[in-house]
Amino acid sequence: MTYYGDTWHHWQPPPPPPPPAAAPSTGETLLSSVSGLTLAAASSLAHDLFGHAMRDGRAAARTEPAVARWAAVGVGATAVALAALVQDRNVAVITTTAPAIGASAVAPALTYSLFWRGLGRTGLLAALYGGTGCVLLLTVFSTPVSGGPTALFPDRGFHWFPPQTAGLLSVPFGFLAGRLGSRYDRRRRDGTAAESGRRYEAGEARLLAGAG
Repeated sequence: MTYYGDTWHHWQPPPPPPPPAAAPSTGETLLSSVSGLTLAAASSLAHDLFGHAMRDGRAAARTEPAVARWAAVGVGATAVALAALVQDRNVAVITTTAPAIGASAVAPALTYSLFWRGLGRTGLLAALYGGTGCVLLLTVFSTPVSGGPTALFPDRGFHWFPPQTAGLLSVPFGFLAGRLGSRYDRRRRDGTAAESGRRYEAGEARLLAGAG
């Protein structure tokens, strides 16, 4: 009881705050993202890996959907197992790795494809694989993975890349890899064309000599 002036009043706790309105929408967003990623991974495993790489494009029409269903189960079970293993660790580094890969591999490939006519197959692959590999390499040896109290492995110390995200170096590296790969592809094509021209001229001389 609390005394106010000449009377005593019973103290009552304040009412609990209402539940946040964004909680249901946040849960639905997370579920839709997880389901979309699971379906995309299962489709890629069934269509690309099984249908083309393993069966060389000759998979039966009924086999691929069955493989996709089992792949979805396997991907989901693997994700749940990994989440259970790292539930006590700080996995915030994963949230920065995915955008870094997009900016370092996908962005150079799309930019060159849309605005540069000199992009070749080697340059496209160099931008994709080079940017992705650079992000993964720098992220593994960065401070969010090891060397700090909030790192993924706080008791280890194999970091040598100080920035929190790899995009500072991986984005320029992805563009540079695409440029150098396209130059190499162009030189190889020019060399092949010159060699074909020399062979044609030599064959033409022999044909003319034989006809004469």
